[in-house]
Amino acid sequence: MSDLTVAREPLRAISRKSEIRDRLNAVRQRTLWLLDQVPDDFLRVRVHDFYSPIGWHFGHVGRTEEYWVVGEALGQPLLDDALTFILADTPDNPKDNRVNIPDRPGLIDYLERTRASVLKALDQANLDSDEPILANGYAWEFAIQHECQHQETIAEMLHLIQREQPQEAIEPLPWKPAVCSEMTAIPGGTFTMGSDDPFGYDNEKPAHLKPVADFQLSKTPVTAFEWTEFINDHGYSRPELWTADGWEWRTAEDATMPEFWLRHPNGWVTYGPWGLRALHPDEPVCGISAHEADAFARWAGKRLPTEAEWEYVAATGLYPWGDEEPTTQHANHGLSAWRPLPVNGLHDLAGNVWEWTSSAFLPYEGFEAYPYDGYSKDHMLGAHRVCRGGSWATSPTILRRTFRNWYVPTYRQGFLGMRLAADK
Repeated sequence: MSDLTVAREPLRAISRKSEIRDRLNAVRQRTLWLLDQVPDDFLRVRVHDFYSPIGWHFGHVGRTEEYWVVGEALGQPLLDDALTFILADTPDNPKDNRVNIPDRPGLIDYLERTRASVLKALDQANLDSDEPILANGYAWEFAIQHECQHQETIAEMLHLIQREQPQEAIEPLPWKPAVCSEMTAIPGGTFTMGSDDPFGYDNEKPAHLKPVADFQLSKTPVTAFEWTEFINDHGYSRPELWTADGWEWRTAEDATMPEFWLRHPNGWVTYGPWGLRALHPDEPVCGISAHEADAFARWAGKRLPTEAEWEYVAATGLYPWGDEEPTTQHANHGLSAWRPLPVNGLHDLAGNVWEWTSSAFLPYEGFEAYPYDGYSKDHMLGAHRVCRGGSWATSPTILRRTFRNWYVPTYRQGFLGMRLAADK
């Protein structure tokens, strides 16, 4: 772009482009730091059937931003067709094939080259365009949010890698809780659910009025101590607490405790991203499937909240506390603590652990897939369950109260917990 063209560009567009560059760079610095934490021996290894190799995720964020910004928004050719394919999340590139990625220097080189192309495209783009993919920098915002999501996936996989590594002995903490979970009455009402934010994901839209009846909600997520009471009361061996599908899963998996937990002669420990650590009795339970969450709720004489109930309680503003940008005083998020912290009531509606709901991941009335079917629409068939609230690894970029996460009910490798609800 010539100097004359830049001079004619509206100041608001120049400022917006500068903001996008700063955000792209900040997110990428964290991604590259995460890459430094991955042992070479695991870059091309599939450590779990649910995941691609961890190294693939790093290349995939570069591929995705180049594809949507350079290819789709500006209609320009991509740098490397072979890498564009191997780093794509498509059915014709199955996860077993994704081990064929570049080595560490190759991944870094690809990230640098695609980022340079993405920044050049930003210089060329007209952010005042009426085209939705260009307007105010949508394609770049989409890339930023996507990269933030994969940072959390990488953090999940660091846990899985630790299970394959030698571990030093660790002593558990005293198993005495300081928190007692209580239910609080929530008066019903009608609220605006979802969002019309142009940078929000398609599945969050459109904003719509939603009535909610009176109900009760736990002031805190279920804690690790409470989960050990479920274990000690033989919750994993009582089929009457489980749905038919849940019991079939529990039996097939031989599940007896949450993912990453280990029973120690003197208490409880868990795998974290840097190795074994002691469980705190007041931290939220983490690493549970929806089947386990359902069984625990039944054992407790309660239920899981619906997605609408969860968002209703959180509907103070953009975030559960209002519109102020997230800090560590608001929530445990953004990889700041690298573990769940002891529960802190409704404060934990954002961060700490994702919370399972009882709701299937389905479209809101008036939903329109954008920018492609594969992100949301293809998963809206009723097989996935909605999770809300974010975790300790969730970026502030996607910590908003309307963000919808979803997993199959058998999935528990993520930072997944729960909160109890009950009818009035």
